[in-house]
Amino acid sequence: MARRIIDISVPLQSDIASDPPGQEPKITYIDHKQSAPMVCAFFPGLTPADLPDGEGWAVERIDISTHNGTHLDAPYHFASTMDKGKRALRIDEVPLEWCFQPGVKLDFRHFPNGYVATPADVEAELKRIGHTLEPLDIVVVNTGRVVFRGSAAQLKLDDAMISQHLGVF
Repeated sequence: MARRIIDISVPLQSDIASDPPGQEPKITYIDHKQSAPMVCAFFPGLTPADLPDGEGWAVERIDISTHNGTHLDAPYHFASTMDKGKRALRIDEVPLEWCFQPGVKLDFRHFPNGYVATPADVEAELKRIGHTLEPLDIVVVNTGRVVFRGSAAQLKLDDAMISQHLGVF
């Protein structure tokens, strides 16, 4: 069976609304003219006049947190141990094959904004689509909230969902 890969990544942008607030990515764009002196610093005696059109390299300096953009939370993000006391895997230790597995999409667009899905909701949706979860299945949930992506409205909804979710524990 041929494998179909679907890219659901979201590009990083400077100052896109992020959760938690204060963790917005910062991207500084350095153009070819601005970087010419930096390039020359690598090569003693080189001057910007020696570079083609006096230009160096285009460079982006990025200041991000692990929750910016599309990301995978490693087991270590949630706890220091996993699997009955084993040291939790950090992101660079997560097997890449975990990221290339069959996917199943749950359609939760009918729930109102801020609703926290329950295990019963998940079970009902799996039954509706006729799927039994298998180890390593990648679950994607369509909430319909993509229209709010990167906005203050999204953060307000995220905060409401987190508050409700924390109340479950």
